[in-house]
Amino acid sequence: MKIAIVTTPPEVRSGIGDYTRHLLPYLRRHAEVDLYVEAGRELEQDGERYTSVAHLDDGAYDRALYQLGNETHHAFMAHRIRAFGGVVMQHDWVLFDMALAAYPALARGGLKGAAVALREGGPEQLRAYITNWIDRRRDKRSAPAPVDASGLPGILLAGWHGREPNGRWVADAAWWRVPSDRVRRVAVLMASVPGRVLRVLEDGAELGRFECRVDPRWTHMVVEPRRKDHPLLVLETEGVRVTDEQRRAGDARRLATFVERLEWEDDSGWHTVDLDHPPTRPILPATLSRERFQLAFNGSVVRGADGFLVHSEYVRQRIQSLRGPDAPVAVVGFGTERRWRDDPQPALRRKLGLPAPWADGFLVVSFGGVQPHKRIDKVLEALALARRTRPDIHLALVGSVVADSFDAREYARAVGVHEHVHFAGFVPEDDAWSWLHAGDISINLRGPTSGGTSAGIFQAFSLGRAVIASDAAEQRELPDACVLKVPLGTGEVEAIARHFVALRDDRARLERLNAAARDHVRRVCHWEHVAARYTEHLSSFPRPRALGRARVSLASAT
Repeated sequence: MKIAIVTTPPEVRSGIGDYTRHLLPYLRRHAEVDLYVEAGRELEQDGERYTSVAHLDDGAYDRALYQLGNETHHAFMAHRIRAFGGVVMQHDWVLFDMALAAYPALARGGLKGAAVALREGGPEQLRAYITNWIDRRRDKRSAPAPVDASGLPGILLAGWHGREPNGRWVADAAWWRVPSDRVRRVAVLMASVPGRVLRVLEDGAELGRFECRVDPRWTHMVVEPRRKDHPLLVLETEGVRVTDEQRRAGDARRLATFVERLEWEDDSGWHTVDLDHPPTRPILPATLSRERFQLAFNGSVVRGADGFLVHSEYVRQRIQSLRGPDAPVAVVGFGTERRWRDDPQPALRRKLGLPAPWADGFLVVSFGGVQPHKRIDKVLEALALARRTRPDIHLALVGSVVADSFDAREYARAVGVHEHVHFAGFVPEDDAWSWLHAGDISINLRGPTSGGTSAGIFQAFSLGRAVIASDAAEQRELPDACVLKVPLGTGEVEAIARHFVALRDDRARLERLNAAARDHVRRVCHWEHVAARYTEHLSSFPRPRALGRARVSLASAT
């Protein structure tokens, strides 16, 4: 069999590109393989030739195979699949980022954007797209919806814009919690725009008011909160609008009041809040990305491909729900190597720079981007709960921190575990393996999901580490012998904490789980097994439709 694989070159940072390069030597034991990349990215490196996809002749191959997922660098593949078909290894069900890169009209909006949204997502996704567009327009004109801040941890909770040299602007309402008990008084030094009314509220009751009439606009409001133990206060501003000066500067933020200083008095005197603290819930304007998990935007790929390889029944069922039950879709599990080793963990932990008390403790490792949908907030809350009785449990978060909508560092501080969480940041793949080996157990949750199987889970398996995962979507299909599953929502934090404590206390059970992970690699998900299933299913799929009809210019696909 002769296969053309359409992928990304090594210079592009891509998890799917890494997957393809790991698979390649094993796949070549079964088939002749050539690699094609986006026009302009062709190169020869380490004995491998990456040819421009513009030169791909489908008729010269038995199969054209696209390694495609929700990555912006895969946008060029969508156009070609619409034109010529081929087999798609679809790594993600949701292709939101790829679609926005492939079809810029989606981001621009308007009638053309709506038409592309209908084509790529169907009527239901079009409704979500239009609702989002309406919200974006409303965001610029009206006050944001009220926030229930009572359950949020931290000091600056919601309604705070970014830090500026002398303080912070707040939106129409800003919530903050005094970090002390026996609070006597609270003082706010602030300024606003003439014509606005500033109020300090607690539980809906007004504690103080200031009408900003004329310059000077600064006021120093001092109030006495009703609750003395960590009172939750709201600074509310009436009469906010986006000024003409802002519009000229292209700034559509609702800037209500500028806060230069927050202070409180307790039994030990006056104290000042550090306004550098990031808010627990940052102000996020309505963007199309807010609906990213609802907007799969995969219509051209799902309708255009001749066949599909996927990693889970979860994605297979979704493709067949659109293409019909006879659509050629085969499940091929994620692949990995055998990388487990015997070097002692305490020495490795010290080498990785972890504090001395961590060397002999219980270490949980999360590998992959630190993002909200990885449910890192629940992991941090569970760590705090588990440490109440087992203070030697620690956590390492290995991956880039995405803090635009959730600041994991601040959340760790808010729940009291910041000294027991190590943020390693993005690390090279070889270093990631050291981190996974250094850990006792790996954790990798999802919710909501893009339908993509986590590479981090299979990296953990490759080091002989069992995993704690979510009992939902594609993760539900992971083997029970080496994956402990926790429910989403109610009881989630408690379940995670119970697993931390139980595994810390029962090393024999932990070793059985880790041994099962190694066995799963040997029998099921080593690359040699995955490559054999690739060629088996590709051989059974229909020939590419591009061979049976006239070529269509790629320009007509855009």
